[in-house]
Amino acid sequence: MNKNDIRIIVSAIIAAIVVSLLFFIADITNVFVTDYIFALIAITGIAVSLICFNKNDITKPPQGLSFIYTAVIYGVVNVIFSIIAYYVPLSVKITIIAHVAILAVFAIRSMALISGSEYINKVDEKAEIKHRGIVKEKESYWK
Repeated sequence: MNKNDIRIIVSAIIAAIVVSLLFFIADITNVFVTDYIFALIAITGIAVSLICFNKNDITKPPQGLSFIYTAVIYGVVNVIFSIIAYYVPLSVKITIIAHVAILAVFAIRSMALISGSEYINKVDEKAEIKHRGIVKEKESYWK
């Protein structure tokens, strides 16, 4: 664990504390608690994506950035829906179903990104093998 990982974890804890402070100023309803739980899930998702794809490996493909974007966009969509669900009287069931549906969409997107990243890595490996073959042929061509 490096310094950046510790900073990310501390930032996530601070964000969770700030979200928790809403308990002092908002009316505590079942919808609010549901929104709070999914806000913590969003904060955790952003922190995990930052930690997983924050490695300073120059050979790593840049697809990791899309995971971070996905986590941040999920957080933004989650906050927007939470505000709507809190101020527009929605039932707890509808709020939970909508939050789970939003989470499912972003989870599917993340799985698709993982599949795409794996495919790109395989294509890169195949291209590297072909490149080595061409270099070998080139070395022996003029002998």
